[in-house]
Amino acid sequence: MQVVKRKIVLLGDGAVGKTSLINRFVLNKFSDKYIQTIGVKVSKKTVTVDDTEMILMIWDVLGQKGFTKVQEASLRGSEGAFLVCDLTRPETLSSLTGYWRDVLVRAAGEVPVILLANKSDLEWAVSEDDVRAVADELSAPWYITSAKTGENVEEAFHNLAGMMLEFEPVRRERGEEKADVMNLRDVLDYIMTDFARTYGSFEDAMPIIRKQFERANIKDMENPTYDEIERLIKNLYELSREMMGDEKAYRMRLRWVGKLRKFRGGDI
Repeated sequence: MQVVKRKIVLLGDGAVGKTSLINRFVLNKFSDKYIQTIGVKVSKKTVTVDDTEMILMIWDVLGQKGFTKVQEASLRGSEGAFLVCDLTRPETLSSLTGYWRDVLVRAAGEVPVILLANKSDLEWAVSEDDVRAVADELSAPWYITSAKTGENVEEAFHNLAGMMLEFEPVRRERGEEKADVMNLRDVLDYIMTDFARTYGSFEDAMPIIRKQFERANIKDMENPTYDEIERLIKNLYELSREMMGDEKAYRMRLRWVGKLRKFRGGDI
């Protein structure tokens, strides 16, 4: 059995329950006493995913907005993240896309992400549809959780562990080229090949790709633009969710965005 170590972070506004979620997962304990996290607290737990023993280094990052230098320094080297909101406070949900996603991307790049809508044991001020809409904007899986009852906490951490394990080795497992992409045409080539392999058949996948090329208004395959490829990724991702399911589509999108982002800063 191989042993690997992975760094994950929990991000979200203050008092959304990040520390409590970690305590529930690591220690199987809950306290309703709120303790503000100053800077960063790191916990550790080992889980088994398939034939891999994974040591999770779990970083609980300062939840107050504006401390960007501390936050970004803490996030460097992260290989997975939970974006956490509080179901009793709608503003904590909107800040995931309005603030925390950007902080994560600037510091760690595109990594596997799961949205946790926490405190399900209390009276909700947002609906599941609200949570689903933000998760769709993040292109991320999501869970309704309660650190108090333990609802979905174990499942969420194990799912993120599996996503991280699959994300990095995927190129080696598929025997893809070791050379990195050199230009936007290489990015387009990578996306086409990756989609076809994931779909299962080049012959069946190519008509789908051609149609999405038209939708994305890609005018010149030899000289695609960043915006054209960005549109193609969004179109193929939405289609892939219907055809392959959310998790496979999300992981595929992660690979594509990681290639594309090398050529321009920002987020998709």
